Amino acid sequence: MEYNDIYRIATLIVKSIKKDLSEEEYRELDNWRNGSERNRQLYQKYQHAEFFRERSLLDESDSSERIRKGVRMAIAKKRRRALWIKTVSYAACLVLCLSVGTFLFFQSDYYKGQSHGDIAFIKAGDSKAILSLFDGSEYCLDSQISLALVDGDYAIKDKNGTYVLDKKETKNKKGENKLFVPRNGKYEITLCDGTKVWVNSDSELYYPSTFASDQRIVKARGEMYFEVSHHDNWPFIIETDYGRVEVKGTSFNLRSYREEKKLVTTLVQGKVLVSSHETEDMIELHPGETAVVTDNQEIDVVTANVQEAISWKDNMFVFRSSTLEQIMEEAARWYDIRIVWASEERRHTLFSGELPRSKDFVDFVRMIELTEKVSFSVKGRTVYID
Repeated sequence: MEYNDIYRIATLIVKSIKKDLSEEEYRELDNWRNGSERNRQLYQKYQHAEFFRERSLLDESDSSERIRKGVRMAIAKKRRRALWIKTVSYAACLVLCLSVGTFLFFQSDYYKGQSHGDIAFIKAGDSKAILSLFDGSEYCLDSQISLALVDGDYAIKDKNGTYVLDKKETKNKKGENKLFVPRNGKYEITLCDGTKVWVNSDSELYYPSTFASDQRIVKARGEMYFEVSHHDNWPFIIETDYGRVEVKGTSFNLRSYREEKKLVTTLVQGKVLVSSHETEDMIELHPGETAVVTDNQEIDVVTANVQEAISWKDNMFVFRSSTLEQIMEEAARWYDIRIVWASEERRHTLFSGELPRSKDFVDFVRMIELTEKVSFSVKGRTVYID
């Protein structure tokens, strides 16, 4: 079924809920419903307004147009088992806009056995980090307790006031601070030079209390987005397990998880120089390009999908022809889950789609299960994929 056909069916289903179908529209919807057992099941499940009302998707005062905005979607199954999911609009509850089938299924109770009960406890990540200072002290940071710069000093800010961590008189002490963001977390930090860093789940940023006069050096493991403060003749250098990135002032995404065994740098704006550990040659990136340094120290430059690369920073999941294995690696870090593959073949299934990272794992699973090629079961924080 084409995009416009399903868009039309979405409108008809909404009108049937509102009891506003003409005879011709009723026949059209009836033909679609009788076209397959799958269509009949969907229609039977979602024709009642109570289903949406129970999920806070509409109330008696909602207009037809608002309801339509919640259910109008488009779905097209691509070759190679890929699902292309195109956003059309967001309802007030921020559901992912997929297809009529996607949206309707997105709000369903489509789970097997005990999986629904277990999956409900797996929540989306939020702002959290552990700050370890060079003097051995540690602080747990979250949305209520944050790290900030106050007159050039690092400080902990909470609802009760501000506690200065790094007094000016201690700045000359040499030592490395570490910001660790655990699984199920994300954190933003501003360094003493004004550089902003967004740190993704399961990542570590090592930085000094104050930078040397000739260069600014930090170490990174995991994934981070940098907005480097520009200073002439004061380069900013990021060291990773697989290479280094040198900049003066620019915005880019850096990804260097140990288990992935590579450094991936995606440039958004400005200029960066990327090098491996085994060569002094530096590759210059231009905006919209990605440099990949592999574990054998080779460097490849490819055209980037910038939206996909930085989507986590913008609180979104965005996948473009990604394998299910890649997608579930992202999910594992954000939702703090363990993945067990009952079917090795499923690892290579291709998907495209978008989902707000504020959504809990139950919604993430619904998006994937729409293909009817993948099923999930959940026990505790272990997810089995078949």
